[in-house]
Amino acid sequence: KKYIQQFSKQKEKMLSYCSKSTLYILVCIQISSKMSSHYKAIPQRSIMNHLNHVNGNRQRRITKRDVIMAELEVLQTVNYDLNFLLPLDIIDILLYFVQIWLKENNPQALQNCSQLKETCSSILEMVYLRQHQILTDFGKDTVHQSACSQLLLSIAVICVAVFIVDDDLSEVIAVFMADKCNTDHSELLRLSVCIIENIYNNNTNQFH
Repeated sequence: KKYIQQFSKQKEKMLSYCSKSTLYILVCIQISSKMSSHYKAIPQRSIMNHLNHVNGNRQRRITKRDVIMAELEVLQTVNYDLNFLLPLDIIDILLYFVQIWLKENNPQALQNCSQLKETCSSILEMVYLRQHQILTDFGKDTVHQSACSQLLLSIAVICVAVFIVDDDLSEVIAVFMADKCNTDHSELLRLSVCIIENIYNNNTNQFH
């Protein structure tokens, strides 16, 4: 009986811990939804209702105040520093300059630019799914030293998209982007190759 009571207490603690962890994860997603222009913000009531549905009657009900306090804790943890750009935001900005450059230097290629945004979005989705493998192929030590920055990643995605849409432009666009963004051309080329190889491997595996 003593062991059963101890087990019951440990189980309650574990459930409480899991509930809190889930709350913080959902709050992080909620904050991200507020910061991103690509998704609608997740309301606090949705988080509250979801957690209460999952928890059932096993423990105390989550209130709106719990969600607000968890959100405040998360913001305090990052010191309210949410001033960042997502890769898709950077890609939007860079594609604008690519279009200007093409308009001045290769107007005929502009017709393919309409496909670049959609192609970049598809590539970026794959990069997120295979991020660990791509960074492993790129070289973890190099990633930590150069930080494989959001900017480098965004430029590489654009270079791969140009390669797919119009191979003839890929080299000149890569040189233009590396020069304008003060990025090492060899690192950009290597990361782009890693992304292309992972796209190929991913497509190959789907047919096996």
